[in-house]
Amino acid sequence: AVVSTQSTGREVVDEGFRYRGFPDSAGFPRSISSKESMTEYLTAIIFNISVYHAAVNFETFTYYSYTPNAPSCLKLPPPKQDEIVTMERILNTLPVPVISFIAMDTAYHLGTFSHMDKFYLGCEDVSRVGMVGENMAVASEQVECLQRLTTGMRGLKKKIDERNKGLYFKYDVLSPENVPITTQT
Repeated sequence: AVVSTQSTGREVVDEGFRYRGFPDSAGFPRSISSKESMTEYLTAIIFNISVYHAAVNFETFTYYSYTPNAPSCLKLPPPKQDEIVTMERILNTLPVPVISFIAMDTAYHLGTFSHMDKFYLGCEDVSRVGMVGENMAVASEQVECLQRLTTGMRGLKKKIDERNKGLYFKYDVLSPENVPITTQT
């Protein structure tokens, strides 16, 4: 396991960061010498490919569905620093409705879960498969670890559900049932 861990560290640095054009390892070590360091780096990786990815990407439609928030293109150049901006100028600058619709449609599809995504917690009412499903080879000690993780996730979901009770706009983007395990499954 130690040799595998060390080769993983070297592979992340050499094949990941340097291959992608980063001049250095971006802070990732070439070798990992302790269980605590391994836990720290694995936690960061898992967080970035699941929770962070969900937070950044699955709200795109919410933001981009209103064209003035983030127009996909403009018919006029942006106003200069001291230029007086009028409503007429704004309306003449925004894209035509068909372009706005295309941008909204693109944002909708980019922010929609794939039918192949697996989630930390399953959700039967929307046919989301939970973490331990068919075609997933896991050892008995992994199953125990996954059960502890999902128990913690259920507790987090309960807290989020409690917080959202009575709110008109519920914030559940990062509820475990809405966070895919990875960016690709």
